[in-house]
Amino acid sequence: MNRQNYRAAFDAVDFSPDFEERTLQKLAAMRHASEKEQNKMSMNRTKKITLLAAAAVALLAVTVSAAVLWLTPAQVAEELNDPMLAEAFQSEAAVILNETQTVGDYTVTLMGMVSGANISQWCADVQESRTYAVVSVVRTDGTPLTEENYDVVPCGAFTVTPLVSGYDPRAVNVFTLNGACSSFLRDGRAYYVLDTQSLEIFSDHTVYLALYEGFAAPSYERFSLAEDGTVDLRDNVTGCMFTLPLDTHTADPDAARAFVESTGIPWEPMTDAQLAVQEAHEDLEVEKSADGVGNQTFLIQEAN
Repeated sequence: MNRQNYRAAFDAVDFSPDFEERTLQKLAAMRHASEKEQNKMSMNRTKKITLLAAAAVALLAVTVSAAVLWLTPAQVAEELNDPMLAEAFQSEAAVILNETQTVGDYTVTLMGMVSGANISQWCADVQESRTYAVVSVVRTDGTPLTEENYDVVPCGAFTVTPLVSGYDPRAVNVFTLNGACSSFLRDGRAYYVLDTQSLEIFSDHTVYLALYEGFAAPSYERFSLAEDGTVDLRDNVTGCMFTLPLDTHTADPDAARAFVESTGIPWEPMTDAQLAVQEAHEDLEVEKSADGVGNQTFLIQEAN
């Protein structure tokens, strides 16, 4: 159909007298509905933006709060007036971990570690490499730790020590490694900084950081060793163990052997089965000694 024929057909349509008025009313109603829908969409968008903004503010508040309440390893070192160690914890050599475990009523976090020589002002005159680890402890239920409800002194509420798989726990620990531990309370949380001779020489073994209740040197009473040398806490001991991520290329088996031999403590690991055999042998020797003393006493009495 061409334009002229279309116009002729359109003119031939018989429209009702009120067609124009009804058409205008229809168009006005459609425009009103469209404006209402746009306003609704705008309000929903405004509400959505408001909710997102509120969520962002809440997240920022939580983040800022956490940043205030939870120090970084570098800040922990600064609290101990050790700017050299703080700088070391901000270097590429530092490993930030923030691994968490539950110990009784507490949540324990291994925050980070760093190894190196001359990286602490407290050991600035010592050229040997040392390892530093930062641990934090907080009540799991959120109750702030204070001097009244928590013994924050090193080896007070908890003992913190390294251990190495394949070695007797009595031979390699914080005490034999010429270690020290500093601690303090801040904003309801306890912080510990462990300082020992470098653990890197043992990096061809699994190296642990253990934390357990009370003060006592590591022993077979608190730890057990599997046949493969793996160290674990005994079931009746409240504590936890972290695995330290050391670079295996830093291992020095000769230095490790020289160290354990220098302690003068038997360092070869023993399983529970081996300990039982050793204990039975020792009991037998005690019985023999007692029998010998008894026989000598009997002979003396007979002689008299």
